[in-house]
Amino acid sequence: MRQRRERRKSHRAVAPYWQGCLESAAQTLSVTISLSTDRCFPGQEVAVSLTIRLKQGWHVYGQPLPGNYQPVALTFEGAIVGAQSLELPAPRPIQFPALGETLPAYEGEMHATGLLRTRWSPPAEAKFLAGLFGQSAGPGLHQVKGTLRFQACSDSVCEPPTAIEFDLPLLIEAGVPPAPKEPA
Repeated sequence: MRQRRERRKSHRAVAPYWQGCLESAAQTLSVTISLSTDRCFPGQEVAVSLTIRLKQGWHVYGQPLPGNYQPVALTFEGAIVGAQSLELPAPRPIQFPALGETLPAYEGEMHATGLLRTRWSPPAEAKFLAGLFGQSAGPGLHQVKGTLRFQACSDSVCEPPTAIEFDLPLLIEAGVPPAPKEPA
């Protein structure tokens, strides 16, 4: 039985993407996570892109997977995150003779895309609506917090499950102000 221990790393981005290499002795993979824009309006959707490049001989797991393995998973959280989705490509079933199992996995380079919808905020003159929609995403620069989880393995060794935490900057623009009222 594999031991479930997770490595956590934290990274901050200064552009609407985060790019980095896993800092391990094997240098098994590099990752790029990006948003389609660095600014949007409350309630707007922005595209999310994930690229994982694995060194020759290494793989990460896909779904469905038994509970003692960590599949690739990308999640976002925070006050401005309204909804999220990520469409991973279909993993390839790979036979692992040392484990006596065939498991879904990704090798080489894999790309996934999805959507991140920011939380809608009522206009300033309609703050009475705020109670209906929960915490609002007011205008200004926000950090979208995310976590990428995976487990990188080769035919002879598996790294412990890893969680990379990152921040992506996203400027939430103020909504369009109402037209000025004309005197009656």
